Amino acid sequence: MVTLIAEDLITSELERIQYDFEELDVPVKCLKTVEEFDIGNRKIKLVKGLRMKIPFWLSNLLQKEKLVEPEESNELDFPAIYKLALKEGENIDLQKINTFFYILMKQLFEEYSKKGKKVPYRQKESIEMKLRELMTMRLSKIIKIAEKGKNITVKTRNFTPEEKWLYETVSTFIEKWKDMVKASEEETD
Repeated sequence: MVTLIAEDLITSELERIQYDFEELDVPVKCLKTVEEFDIGNRKIKLVKGLRMKIPFWLSNLLQKEKLVEPEESNELDFPAIYKLALKEGENIDLQKINTFFYILMKQLFEEYSKKGKKVPYRQKESIEMKLRELMTMRLSKIIKIAEKGKNITVKTRNFTPEEKWLYETVSTFIEKWKDMVKASEEETD
């Protein structure tokens, strides 16, 4: 009997990855001076012109209030998707992408829909196709790496957290399948 991964398990793992992303410290530049305030067990004081690292979720909140601006842009734009897909298609190995690519893409699409930014239908369709193409290429490479076994560290360094989880899950099932088939062959001899 084959046990499939429960949808709840997948959802909780993806939520954990999202949480890890939001807790990640990102560099910001303070635009205004603000007295010290607490965020949990940490105190933050903003001084105009000061550069510091704060959690992504806090950076987002303070950025909306125009208190800080990001030092590095982790933003992805639609032309970047085309470049990534082209680069992925030209190379045999899994290419390095932003660690939180999928989360950033999700945020980008949500931002466009929340702000009411209109993307022409054909352009939106084209973007979604290119994103699916990129995801399919990466998925194919991940499965090929998983087929080779779990001790392939060089190939796994370009995984996003979601891809790493997928790789580990698929690898486990492939190894179990190989063991099952091997055991069956031995029994028939």
